[in-house]
Amino acid sequence: MPNEGGYIYVLTNPSFPEYVKIGYADNVDERIAQLNRSECTPFAFRKYATLHVASRLADKHVHKLIDTFKPELHAKENVNGKLRVREFFAMAASEAVELLTMIGNIYGETPLTYASSKDEQKESKMATDTAIATERRSPFSFYKCGIKDGEKILFIGDPSIVCYVVGEREISYDGEKTSLSALAKRLLKKSNAVQGTLYFSYDGEVLSALRKRLEDEGIYGQNNEFTAPEEPSQVDANGDEEDVLYFVMSKYNAKCRRTENGYILLKGSQIAPLLKNSCGKDGKALRDKYASIISPDSITLEDIYFNSSTAAAKFVAGSSLNGKLYWKTKDGVLLKDILNSDSN
Repeated sequence: MPNEGGYIYVLTNPSFPEYVKIGYADNVDERIAQLNRSECTPFAFRKYATLHVASRLADKHVHKLIDTFKPELHAKENVNGKLRVREFFAMAASEAVELLTMIGNIYGETPLTYASSKDEQKESKMATDTAIATERRSPFSFYKCGIKDGEKILFIGDPSIVCYVVGEREISYDGEKTSLSALAKRLLKKSNAVQGTLYFSYDGEVLSALRKRLEDEGIYGQNNEFTAPEEPSQVDANGDEEDVLYFVMSKYNAKCRRTENGYILLKGSQIAPLLKNSCGKDGKALRDKYASIISPDSITLEDIYFNSSTAAAKFVAGSSLNGKLYWKTKDGVLLKDILNSDSN
């Protein structure tokens, strides 16, 4: 390696796999040794990539480049009323190397990457397994973090991928209800389990880091108006599973509960994003009435009462339908047949 100048480095640490550390050092190995003297992290920092540069401020160009295009990736925290900006970024190490390559083109240099040793690979697996086990023992809660239904959650690997909160631990993506871990596993094309909170952010903060910060501050789930109620709702308490009906059209994952007084479209139901002309003014009026509890991804965020099965079906499909023909039991029995049976 050249002797003059210093190096922009990319460091990783299994203790917080959602972040990489990007900085400058005259001697990267000495910098790593200095960082690893601390006992605050259970696992050590390791060198992922370096880029030789002549300027001590070269790493600031990388920081500025990230902040220009993806400012939500830069780790920031409010300490005693003062904003503290860290050298950590919520991004994959491979993405950081791409940025080093762009900066290297300016200086006529190419970044060097370093393979993980077997011990480092074992530590990474241990950290991942531990994080997943911890998450399973005490599942992440959007509500305990003060995140309410309908709010946006971004995938840190690609912030253009947006999902919406539709429950204490559920999100909606492309009209489908799922979990953070299931969606992260799919987007990352992983075969093994992943910790979903490492790969999504809310308001610029990675969810795992958000939870840890709130826990450290002693306010995770404390005095939070979004905490899920311990008791079941009136609808769930009074209803039986046999009263639940499913929408016939599979592209709309919607459920309603049949009651003595009408039909309740259940929270988390997927509805048509657009209305057809056959929906009429009354259908549009209902959509307008409940617009505040429909997510941008067309998922209902609360239970909605209808006086007829047809009104509920019309609301779901955005078109005029006969509800008796569009609601069925989990066994496939149409509502019309249930009603005919009841009348006999």
